[in-house]
Amino acid sequence: MPSFKPLVRSDSLAQQAYVAIRRAIREGRIARGELFSETTFAKSLGVSRTPVREALLDLFRDGIVEIVPKRGFRLVELDDAAIDEIRMLRIALEQLVVERLCATATNEDLGELRTIASGKGRTRDDMFGLDETLHMRMAEIAGLPQVRRVLLGVRGKMYLIASGARITKLRNEVVMKEHNEILDLIAKRSPAAARTAMTEHIKKSIDAFLAAREPRSAPQQYAEQPS
Repeated sequence: MPSFKPLVRSDSLAQQAYVAIRRAIREGRIARGELFSETTFAKSLGVSRTPVREALLDLFRDGIVEIVPKRGFRLVELDDAAIDEIRMLRIALEQLVVERLCATATNEDLGELRTIASGKGRTRDDMFGLDETLHMRMAEIAGLPQVRRVLLGVRGKMYLIASGARITKLRNEVVMKEHNEILDLIAKRSPAAARTAMTEHIKKSIDAFLAAREPRSAPQQYAEQPS
């Protein structure tokens, strides 16, 4: 079971728990096939079971974890067909975003996106988090809240694909370059080229995650039963 930093007391403990567990999945600290319970997470996070239960139910609704009756939770397993579908869906959504940005993004908008893409204030080891921040902000600036909402759920599935992946610093540098190329094409108002660049970026990212994933570890079981 992964260790967590204690959560800061606030009105958003459930959201903090959601983010912490989601990140642990991305980092491979929750093994595929491992059974876990809200009690175990609550102890590790230093909070009651209620916010953890809310977080796990949100992850269940996102299709990231599944409930095993009377036993706990575990990560959803994605087969090749599911991964292909996620790839196609994310490409379709992201293409809508860049096409809209080519038509509506201002110089100020592009400046903000370039600042995010530069990784200012973040470590480059957190490329997955930086990537998500950039793509979500692009959808917001494009004025596509429903697309953003669906895209956020799709990106949740990306956490499953990326779980345990050990991405090299070289790939991180390539990702930053790809981001800048996409933003350059948006600035040039070239929607067709921007769609193509975004498509290649997503394909390469998913392929890199799959290639860098560690083998699935033997399942561990935890006896606590969620209530």
